Formats: sequence, C-alpha cells, structure tokens
Amino acid sequence: MNLLTVLIGVAMIVFGVVTLVLREVKPAAFAKLEPMRQRFGHVPGTTIHVIGYSLVPIGAGAVFIMRGLAGQSFF
Repeated sequence: MNLLTVLIGVAMIVFGVVTLVLREVKPAAFAKLEPMRQRFGHVPGTTIHVIGYSLVPIGAGAVFIMRGLAGQSFF
C-alpha cells in the first residue's frame, strides 16, 4: 500500500464533496461560479463547475485510492 497516494486520493474526494455541499449552501464562496453562469448561462455554467470542481476530483481521488491500495504510486 502506498499511503501518500491513498491520502492524496482521500483529500481529493473530500475537496469534491465539500465543493458539492458549499455550492448549495454558500455559492458566493466560489469566485469562478458566477462568471461561468454569466458566460454560459445558469444551468450550463453550473454544470461545467460541478464537473470540473466536484466530479473530476471525486473520480480522480477514487482512482488514486485504488492505485494506492494496490501499492502503486503516481509519483
């Protein structure tokens, strides 16, 4: 097991989940959310933000955890 890779994966998942929650609770906390909404529209801008700042980190974190548990390292 590669502990560093697993910990980075956990941090990425936590970041993704926190952004999901904060986007609903306090959307003003995100400096790039409102400009994305203004440029692309409310729904597409929010969708791009969710994918880029929540789903991608959660998915990448899961991959990091799986690779770390298998003993592999990205570094």
